Amino acid sequence: MQGYNDLVLLSETVGLQNYGAFYEKDSAGFKGQIKLTGFRKGDIDLSESLWTYQVGLKGEFLKIYTIDENEKAGWTDLTVGAIPSTFSWYKTYFDAPAGTDPVALYLGSMEKGQTWVNGHHIGRYWTKVAPKDGCQRTCDYRGAYNSEKCTTNCGKPTQIWYHVPRSWLQTMKNLLVIFEETGGNPFEISIKSHSTQVICAKVSEAHYPPLQMWSHPDFVNGKISTGNMIPEIHLQCDDGHTIASIEFASYGTPGGSCQKFSMGNCHAPISLAVVSQACQGRTNCSIVISNAVFGGDPCHGTVKTLAVEARCVPSSNIGFSALQ
Repeated sequence: MQGYNDLVLLSETVGLQNYGAFYEKDSAGFKGQIKLTGFRKGDIDLSESLWTYQVGLKGEFLKIYTIDENEKAGWTDLTVGAIPSTFSWYKTYFDAPAGTDPVALYLGSMEKGQTWVNGHHIGRYWTKVAPKDGCQRTCDYRGAYNSEKCTTNCGKPTQIWYHVPRSWLQTMKNLLVIFEETGGNPFEISIKSHSTQVICAKVSEAHYPPLQMWSHPDFVNGKISTGNMIPEIHLQCDDGHTIASIEFASYGTPGGSCQKFSMGNCHAPISLAVVSQACQGRTNCSIVISNAVFGGDPCHGTVKTLAVEARCVPSSNIGFSALQ
């Protein structure tokens, strides 16, 4: 347009390099020349023009993410077929999931931005996908440091679930506001409750006893030492959940890790029965790591370990069988 024109540019300074040599010299903002092109008389160089700057977005200053102020913004209905755009504000309402389980917000369909629930700032999200290659089957941190050691989640987003404290929520009509910087599909966002379904433990008879045992009067007074106290394995489900089944139990030389346990060459045959009797149907349980508990020593001269994998379900889901 003829006359005076304003040129407004939005600069993003998140996701920049945050380590390495000469980090303090890595600048942000505009670098190099800024030109307007396409004019008959040639390009117009704006690099030396007077520039002013302002930190933050208008939506942040107006606090359109809060319950009291969000209606003041000029929101429009978003259609399912709308093309995702950059630097967009989105809002919707949702009811809190029933129960007391922790609540999580799924943002796997979004790309990069910030989120608020009822005016509370959850923080930034960035569903950056990790490289497909470089993950190891086994993790070993020993030796010299290397940033490639023990890499996981190859080919998957770094994070897609974000915790929403239940103390922020009301029963109905919770306000969700999102500022998306690069695109994404808000129609695939979801709210779900989460509970721990599988719990595991692996304790050896060579391990130290439970921490609460260290406050025992006899230990405090020096009458017994840690060598006289027997280690224990402890399992506990989330509040309102119960141990429904024992998926794996082996006292001997089990291998593997949680959800990938395997029996070793040494195994007490009554391991599953002992753990099931002690834990099944309970919210939490403990088992002493001792040969006497598991019917004797299954392999003399070998340090024994107890590995357990249990499944938790809501207490209301525990079923009963009827005897006819």
